[in-house]
Amino acid sequence: MNLKRIHHIDYVVRDLSRAIEQYRKIFNVPLENRERLESRGIELARFRLGETWIILVQPVRDNSPVKRFLDEHGEGFFHIAYEVSDVEGVASDLKARGIKLMPDSPRRGVEGWKLVDIAMEETLGVMTQLVESS
Repeated sequence: MNLKRIHHIDYVVRDLSRAIEQYRKIFNVPLENRERLESRGIELARFRLGETWIILVQPVRDNSPVKRFLDEHGEGFFHIAYEVSDVEGVASDLKARGIKLMPDSPRRGVEGWKLVDIAMEETLGVMTQLVESS
């Protein structure tokens, strides 16, 4: 599969503004970007730690998957994403080996990232993404 690095780690939060201030206070890192993704029903804030993004995610719609996750699990760790060179090739290889992906093929994320999620039952309950950066 040739994992390159941990690309990003997401944390789900109830109050993004409060979480941003808390992360800045604790880790003394600047906020790189804050944006709202209406299509996903979320608002997010990104911090860069070396080569890895730390992303805080707040649901902004009651029917978003992130809101359901927050209601079920509370605030905290949401998922980890590993960077790969060719996410479509990796997704195809995983499917050929019987690994369930969600959705079945890569989709676009922020900054044009290509993303695919590995089903949680495949990763022992850890929400895991594979990412190809632009």
